[in-house]
Order: sequence, then C-alpha cells, then structure tokens
Amino acid sequence: MAGGQNNYQALYRACMKEAAAQGRSLIQRLVRRAVYEMPRRAAMQAGEAQRKFLLDATRTLAKHEGSLCEAYPQALLAEFALAISGDARRSGAMSFDSLELMGDEQMQENVDLLRLQQVVLAKVEADLAELNALVCAVQGLRTVQAERNPLRPEAYVRSLRTVTLQSPVPPAMRNCWMLHLGEAMAPELAAVYRDLGAMLRAQGVTPAGFVVTPSPPVPAARDASAPSDRLNVRELRSLLAGEFDEPAPVRAPVAAAHVEYSPTMPAAFEALQEMKQVDKVMRRMQQRGSPDDPRAAAQALGQEVVNLMVENIAGDARLLAPVQQAVRELLPALQRLVLVDPRFFSDRKHPARRLLDTMTQRSLAWQAAEEPGFQAFIDPLRQAVEALRITRTEGAEPFAFALESLEEAWGAEQERDQRFRERAVRALLRAEQRNLLAEKIAREMRARLDVPAAPREISAFITGPWSQVMAQARLADDTGAPDPGGFAALVPDLLWSVQPRLAASSVPRLARLVPQLVEKIGRGLALIDNPPASTQRFLAYLAATHDHAMQSAQQPERPVALSTSMTREELESMMGGDDDTGPGTWLGATEAEHSGFMPTHQSLAPRPLFKETQPGFTDTRPRDLPTLPSSALQPGTWVEMLMGGGWARFQVTWASPHGTLYMFGNGAGRSHSMTRRLIDRMLQGGTLRMVSGQAVVDRALDAVAQAALRNSLDIRL
Repeated sequence: MAGGQNNYQALYRACMKEAAAQGRSLIQRLVRRAVYEMPRRAAMQAGEAQRKFLLDATRTLAKHEGSLCEAYPQALLAEFALAISGDARRSGAMSFDSLELMGDEQMQENVDLLRLQQVVLAKVEADLAELNALVCAVQGLRTVQAERNPLRPEAYVRSLRTVTLQSPVPPAMRNCWMLHLGEAMAPELAAVYRDLGAMLRAQGVTPAGFVVTPSPPVPAARDASAPSDRLNVRELRSLLAGEFDEPAPVRAPVAAAHVEYSPTMPAAFEALQEMKQVDKVMRRMQQRGSPDDPRAAAQALGQEVVNLMVENIAGDARLLAPVQQAVRELLPALQRLVLVDPRFFSDRKHPARRLLDTMTQRSLAWQAAEEPGFQAFIDPLRQAVEALRITRTEGAEPFAFALESLEEAWGAEQERDQRFRERAVRALLRAEQRNLLAEKIAREMRARLDVPAAPREISAFITGPWSQVMAQARLADDTGAPDPGGFAALVPDLLWSVQPRLAASSVPRLARLVPQLVEKIGRGLALIDNPPASTQRFLAYLAATHDHAMQSAQQPERPVALSTSMTREELESMMGGDDDTGPGTWLGATEAEHSGFMPTHQSLAPRPLFKETQPGFTDTRPRDLPTLPSSALQPGTWVEMLMGGGWARFQVTWASPHGTLYMFGNGAGRSHSMTRRLIDRMLQGGTLRMVSGQAVVDRALDAVAQAALRNSLDIRL
C-alpha cells in the first residue's frame, strides 16, 4: 500500500510539473491565435484610430511572445502553489479593503477578469470535470472535491493577467491583449486538460467518485429588464468611501408595493423592531437608489453588507459551533450600529471591528469545545454579546466597553502569556544576532586554506559551535578588541593538531598544546551554554585524534587507523542545522528553555498521504513545487503542527527581524520556537499546515466583495 501511495504522490507532482511545462506552449498558441485574429478585427473597425490601435497592439504582442512564453510557466507554478496552500487572498482576488482605493478602471478590470474566468470555465467544464476526478484521486480523496484541483481555469486566467501586467505596455493595450488572449484560451485549455487526464489514466489512475446530491429548487426566472437589487462593487465602494452624492447607476427608484428584499433582510427586521424603527427604516429601504436620500441608501447598503458579513463569519468552518452562535447573536447589535455609524466597514480600528477580530481570532486556539481553556474563553464572550444585544446605547461606545470587559476577563491569562513571550523574545533576539554574526564568521573560516584539509568533524566544529563562541565573545565585548577571549587565535593550533602528519612531526609541541586546547574549548563552549554531553563528545573525538597523532609519531612505519569518528547525527546536532555547510541557527540551553525551542535537526513524523482532512488542507504537497513560504506565517497566523502523534493548534506570536526564528503559542499557554529551516521542512513534509492565513473577519468581508463583484458581471461600471 505504501508503494501505491508513493506512486500516486509522484504522479501528483508529475501532473503539476507537466501542467506548468505545458504553459509555455499554451500561451504560445494563445498569442498566435490572437495575432491572427486581431488584424481581422481591425479591418472591421469603422474608425481609423481604433484600427491603428489594434494593429499596434498586434505587432507589440508578437514582439513580446518570447517574454510571455518565458514568464507564463513560472506564473502558473506560483498560482498552483497558492491553490495548494489554500491562500486565497494572495491569489490576486479583489479584497474588501482594497475596494475603497480602486478607481473605475481597476474595478472594471476585476469585473472583466471574473467574467473571463466564467466564460473559460463554461467552455472547458466537461474536460475539467474529468480532470478534477483524476487529480482528486492522486491526492488520495475518495470523492471529487473540485476546489482541491490546483489546475482550475482561474489559475490560468490569473497567470495570464500576471504576465500581461509585467509587460511594459500601456493599460489600454494590456486590456486589449487580455481580451483576445482570453477569447483564445478556452479551446486550448480544454486540450491541456485532456492531455493531463490522458497522462494520469495511462498511469492507471482511477477517477474519484462523485457525490450525488439532490438539486435545489430552481428559482423563478428574473425579468432581465428589471433593476437589480443586488449589491455591486460600485455601491460597495461608495459605502466604504461615504460617497452617496450621485445615484447608483443600476438601482432605479421602485414603488413601495413592489419592493424586493434580499434573503438576508428578515434577520434585520427583528433588530429594528427592538428599536421601534421599522416604519422609518422601511421607508428608507423603499427609497434605495433614490438620488434624494443618499443616507437612506447608505443605511440600506450597510444592512445588506453587515448581514452578508455575519453570514460568512458564522459559516466559517474554522470556528467552533459556540463561537458561530455568538456571532449570529451579535447580528442585531451590528445592524443597529451600521444605521448610525458606517465607519464600521472602512475603519479597521473601529471598536466593533476589533471586537469581532478579537473574538474570532482568539477562538482559533481551540479545535474542540472540550479542550482546556475554552470554557473560560466562551463564558465572558457570551455575557458580552448578551449585553450588546439588549443595550439601547447607539454608536461604537457599547462595543468599546464590551471589548475592554473581555480583555479584562481574559487578562490574567494574557498577562501570563505576555510575560513569557517577552522573556522568550529577548532570548531569541540575542540568539538571532549571534547566529547572524556566527554565519559571517563561518564564511571567513571556510575561506581559510587550512580548513579543507582538516577532518570533517573539525571543520564542522570550527564553522559551527566555534563560530558561535567567537560571535558571542564579540557581542559581549565592549573594549573593541579584535579577538576577545583569544578564541580566533585557537583555530590555527587546532587545525594543526588534528592533522597527523603535521602533529606527529612535533610531538613536544602537540603535548604542550593539548591541555591549552581542551581548556579553551571547554571555556568557549560554556560561554554559549553548549550542552555538556555535546561538549564531551567532541572532546572525546579530539582526544582520540591527538592519540592517533602520538601513535603515528611513535610508529611511523606502521600507519595507525583513527579509532573513532562522529556520526552524522552528532555532526548535525553540533552544527544546529542539516549539514556541515554552516553554523545553522542554534540556541543555547537556557535560550532554548525560555523559548521552547525545537531543534532543526529533530526527526519529523511523516504526514499520512491519504488522510481525509478539512477542505482547504492539502493531503499531498509536492516537494519539487513551490509551497507556502515560511515568510507567509505572519504574527497572528494560526497553524496546526503534527506533534506527539496528533495535531496541535498554535498561533504565530512573533517573528524575528531577519525572519530566521519564529515563536508559536497555543490557547493553553504552551509555546514553541523554531527556525525558518525547520518550518520549511515541516511545510514540505506536511507536518505543519495553515489554519488561518487570513483573519476570519477579513475573509468574510472579502467574500462580500467577491459577491458584489459577481453581481457586477451584467453591468458596465
């Protein structure tokens, strides 16, 4: 079975690599189709300026064919990696926060991009469905989960946008390219899908099965001439910017008797009834889209957006059921708030936004409501939500008070964690500073002519622990001495003493040096808090090397073999890394204790390839494809690590200034620190996975923006 799993993993990697490799020929075919079609379109234009523009765009596109073919496979690889990691925000999708700053051209570009994605998807749907089943199969999934296929059309369309954005051409010409290249994409992409499917079938892959679900009732057809009552991106931007001086272009005034409401609106009525404002707000809803009452339009939009936001937050699978319920119960208070304070949407520091962020992000510390600490988290939260639900005070003040009360209730635990983090951060900052200097010293040591001739154990020691010793001595010295402690001066004597031919030629000198070397090495390693057992192992090896030199001097006619050497594991432990090319990142025993340091060379349990996991987690992450970089693990990000036979959830609480060290904490106050190298290994091996690359509230608001974007496909902004 293990062999079958490994074979499927290799097939998955091969499929991703082949898809990226075919990107070069794919875009070449797109360019040539467009270059053929654009002059024909130019000939059909009535205006001379438009004909000239299309011909210029054609010639420029042909000129850039080589650079586009070079860049497109790499853009595809990057998109595949983002899809594998589940990091939707970094994929270039329009975000809620960016919308306020967008101009009309940018908004229209996003609408056009989504429209192109949908057009391509509609034309390749049959071939994509078959490929979805095969790709899911090689990921070990028993049923098709279309979102788990990194090769979806949006990856190809966004990659096309990426490479055209990189081209040094005016925006109008770039848009022209996108139009014609996009029109050519569907048949060519369908062919790629068929080729990839044939490759997997030829290797014996059996498609994953489809889950049959009852079809939902088909809603009644909507009159295409009727004005849309759905939120679009122009209106959403106007809400964020407070710009309701002009009427919305697609919302005509409607009669009171014929008002249609969003399915989310009934939830708002309950809150409004509590405030005795139903009649007044109903009148404002009826005037939505009217140029005479921009405030009513803003209130109506605010109600719609806050309902969508809460619906998205409460539906986030990362939140436990009690937290989802608390969010739903907060809805009436938020509905009342946005009637009088629409800053909630645009101000990330608004007390209500901070409350939502705090309660949802903090809740990610627990994977189950039964875990220690969750009850102490949820009880104060329920009380705060209840207080907000029944209060009649308007504006942000109740939310600020609720947030302050929650922070006070959770305060003892937070203070404990804060004290631990501050102590750990001090230790890690010192360690990073020393490690960076040690790395510089190690490069200088490797450049010496006498280091390559030394045994690998000695060169590893000099460029590893001893570089740390020299770095620590320099950092602790305030006199400006070139070699504080004389630790650099020891290197030539040490290198001479471990080369039997040289040392055997002067036994008296060796006899004098040995005690001095042992004393200074012991003192230097103690300076960096090196583990005594590790120090003793190296000194034992050094003693055996010196004995060998002595015996060689006494019996020059009979070569004596060295009786001991250090194992690879001992070398890796001594280096603090995975090889003997540098000092790695190493912490002393006290530093490691204060920060919960996990050594880089520790063994990592393999992640089961075929384990069914939550949607969004990847069961297979190819080692030779780009993966989510450790730099994406910003403070506040939640991850899960495979530790002690099970998955544990941790939050990134700190990253060092140079990104070499990270610290993680969990809801129970347990913390770990580790190197970027270990994080990269865990990401590659699947023993570390992202839970929340994006905050819960940010994701919910981005979903609102995406819904508005989809609702804008049938209008011209």
